[in-house]
Amino acid sequence: MRIVRALATFAAQPRGTRRLLSVRFASDFVSRSARPGAVADAEVLADLKNPVILDVRDPAEVEAGKGGPPAKIEGAVNVPLNMDGVKQSERPTTQEEFLKKINEVVVALPKDRPIITHCGSGGRGGKAAEHLCDAGFEAYNGGGPAHIAAARVYEMTESGELPPYTPPMP
Repeated sequence: MRIVRALATFAAQPRGTRRLLSVRFASDFVSRSARPGAVADAEVLADLKNPVILDVRDPAEVEAGKGGPPAKIEGAVNVPLNMDGVKQSERPTTQEEFLKKINEVVVALPKDRPIITHCGSGGRGGKAAEHLCDAGFEAYNGGGPAHIAAARVYEMTESGELPPYTPPMP
C-alpha cells in the first residue's frame, strides 16, 4: 500500500520535484525493509522470487500454531533457533550453532535464492535472519506465519494467482 500511495503522491508533484521525492522514498523503503532484524513489509516478501522459508520455532510451537493462522507455512523447513529448547534470553544461539543446525536438516542452503525466516512474531526470526545475512545469504525476517501468509495473499492479488512454491532440497 505504501508503494501505491507513494506513486500517487509522486504523480501529483510538479515535474521539478519528482526526482527528489522518488529518491527519498527509495531510501526510506530500503532502510525500513532491508534491515535483517526488522520484520520485512509484506510487499517486500511478496516480491521475493522462489524463497526458501525457514521456520525457527520449536517443534511444540509449530504444533500449537504459534503466530498463526495458518499454523505453518506449506513447504517451510523447521530449524529451531533455540538450542535444546532453551529460550534465547537464557542462552543465545551463535551463528555457528545455527548454521550447523541448518546443515543437519538441509544439505545446503542455496546462495542464489532469498531466505525468509520466521518464528511466532519475529524475535527469533530476526535473529536467524541476522545470522544468515552475516554468513552471506540474502535473508529477510518474515515475522510469523500470519505475516508471511498475508504477503502471499498480497502477491496473489497483484498477479491474479498464487505463484508456485518450490521448497528447498532436503
